[in-house]
Amino acid sequence: MSDAAPEPVLPTSRARPPSNLINSVAFTIFSVLVLLIFITGFGASPSVSATYTAQAAAANVATQPGDAPIAAPTGVAAILRVPEDVPTIQDAVDRALGGQIISVAPGVYHEAVKVQGSVKSHLTIRGRDRNSVILDGRRGDGKYLANGIYVGRDPSGTPANDVIIENMTARYYIGNGFYWNGVTGYRGSYLTAYNNGDYGIYAFASVRGQLDHDYASGSPDSGIYIGQCNPCDALVTHDISEYNALGYSGTNAGGNLVLRDSVWRYNATGIVPNTLDSEANPPEHGTTITHNLVYANNNENVPFKKLEYPPFGIGIIMPGGNDNLITDNTVEGQQNYGILVSGNIDTNLWTPHGNTIMNNTVSGSGIADLALTLPAGPDNCFSGNHITRTVPALLQQSNACGTIGARTTGGDLGIFMSLISRFVKASTWSDATALSLLNRWQTFREPGPQPTMPGAVDAPVAPIFTESWTSGTIDVADPHATNSTKAVAAVGFSSFFAILLGFYSYLLPIALYAAWVGIALWDLARRDTLGAGARYGWMAAVVGVPILGAIAYYIFGKGTLTSGFRWMLVGGSLAIWLVATGALIWLSSL
Repeated sequence: MSDAAPEPVLPTSRARPPSNLINSVAFTIFSVLVLLIFITGFGASPSVSATYTAQAAAANVATQPGDAPIAAPTGVAAILRVPEDVPTIQDAVDRALGGQIISVAPGVYHEAVKVQGSVKSHLTIRGRDRNSVILDGRRGDGKYLANGIYVGRDPSGTPANDVIIENMTARYYIGNGFYWNGVTGYRGSYLTAYNNGDYGIYAFASVRGQLDHDYASGSPDSGIYIGQCNPCDALVTHDISEYNALGYSGTNAGGNLVLRDSVWRYNATGIVPNTLDSEANPPEHGTTITHNLVYANNNENVPFKKLEYPPFGIGIIMPGGNDNLITDNTVEGQQNYGILVSGNIDTNLWTPHGNTIMNNTVSGSGIADLALTLPAGPDNCFSGNHITRTVPALLQQSNACGTIGARTTGGDLGIFMSLISRFVKASTWSDATALSLLNRWQTFREPGPQPTMPGAVDAPVAPIFTESWTSGTIDVADPHATNSTKAVAAVGFSSFFAILLGFYSYLLPIALYAAWVGIALWDLARRDTLGAGARYGWMAAVVGVPILGAIAYYIFGKGTLTSGFRWMLVGGSLAIWLVATGALIWLSSL
């Protein structure tokens, strides 16, 4: 009797060993990351061609509107003197006609001056000495006057246009030092505004203006503000803004709006063009920021409003800003970010798009010199900047100007989360704490003397625009020598939890998505009973429909993975990520 032939051993499954699953997932994660970098323009040169630079600059370059000064009416004195001709500045304004100069002698004037109505258009109010002509808002009874000089509409609604204020100081007003509201034509030159309860120098819903050679400090909002205008047709140049919550703020402002050749330092945050629903005509767009010196904006000891705390430690940030050109600035020593393109949440979520960041020199930033948040719109590009680190990494390669990568969306969700965490921290301040931080302006440090206006005593009336729109050099004394102490906050770099939040909330979702795709493809490859049409259809869905394709396969594809594993892979991992992210937001806000 012959021996029976052994029965063949049939494979019960074509499943790979566990090591193959790990290798497949790792390879898929690597492939997805490489693909993301490739499709966003990896390898594009960070240098900027002359043609592209010219195109980007042309999009925002301001065109100087023409104007000419108007002389005083025939038979009316060209100059009205305070106190020689009239005792107070308000008396002079009430008496003056368009084209006259109100010349103010040195002294302390406890007045809240109002310039209203078309009959007061084309006035010039000029101090004879910038440092000794002082408008003071302290009433003497512990209360404060509203604004140093307010220029706006009369009760009938007609504005005082083309009013020029020059060469004086305003301090200790509960509102603003110098304030133009709803006018066409304004100029503030050689003005000092310090320790005021809202803004230092403020132009709201006003167009065709210039702020030059000004100084602002000690404001719980911004030292210099231009808001709610487009096109603004406005120029800010040769200014210094320091020791404020924000150096510059420009809500819903832009269009022929240029900030150039100025110094923004020792504030909590430097330059902040932004979008909010609380003012008309959002979003902010079309601001050019060029040839500025921005440094050491990390100051926790300045006056603060709650809403000014989240962007702390950032040189230039444009929350929800669009189509801005940030070029040729020097940004140094910010605790968090040098230049940050971010979204903003108000009633609506405003994402940034179309912003060009080029040819800046950024150094000494605690987290990153350049950064882009998620969510963000398309066309935010970064090129030619001299930097050390970006977030996300390779930002000048993935979003180089003039490449397809810049057309895509993307950024670091962790940055946006960290801004929210600081908002959460500010919202926990007690009323007493918030009021104490706000009211620091009442007892804040006073600045030293500032350069006075040349020829202030006998200079004739000048037009609104006296400065070139193109950049030259910063004509202030060496700003680093002005104050050797950079007023950096006591805290060093961002906390461990804030940094961990950035990595966790940005990188982990990418890795998680790659794992979902890799495991789904691995499972499809091992299913012998699945027809070719269904197999390739699911593969197309998993690869071609981001996130939802993989989730749909795990729920409806009936693969070989157990239901418990599938639910843990999708629902459990998302739940863990959300809980951990929430915990890091809370920890980083402490």
